[in-house]
Amino acid sequence: MAVINVSAGSEAVLHLSATSAAEANVAANALVVPQMQDITINNTVGVFRFKTLDNTAESAVTIPATNQIALNCVVDETAFFGTGTGGDDDAKENGLFGVAKNKTLVYFNVYLNGTDSTSRFISGSGYVAGLAPTVNMDSPVWVTPCTIEVDGDLTEHTVP
Repeated sequence: MAVINVSAGSEAVLHLSATSAAEANVAANALVVPQMQDITINNTVGVFRFKTLDNTAESAVTIPATNQIALNCVVDETAFFGTGTGGDDDAKENGLFGVAKNKTLVYFNVYLNGTDSTSRFISGSGYVAGLAPTVNMDSPVWVTPCTIEVDGDLTEHTVP
């Protein structure tokens, strides 16, 4: 059994790119979401259930899956609002807030055990949504949930 241990702090990583899936692999070009508190990869297979008069049990057929990446992170000013540098990838230039507000399709890679060679990651594309920065006296730093509503399939890869 090979348990994936992320206690090193640099193992669970999320890269975003508005340019391409290939650019999401390049940390220098992509928006690397820092200070994640948690991240969840949801792959919910849809099921349509129906009943017929000649059967005592329900029948089920699968329908397309609903895929989603959900996370919570401490708000980093550059990651949230972007670098503002023209020529940067749009995700990096505009930040999480900008790509959500502009409804920009982003390509993402969720690295499960770091970005080193042979590490595993899940990729796809989708839209950033669900930003809700919060601060209070018990948590005096801004924290926000963030959701990537996946457009299509999730795919599994290995870092070359």
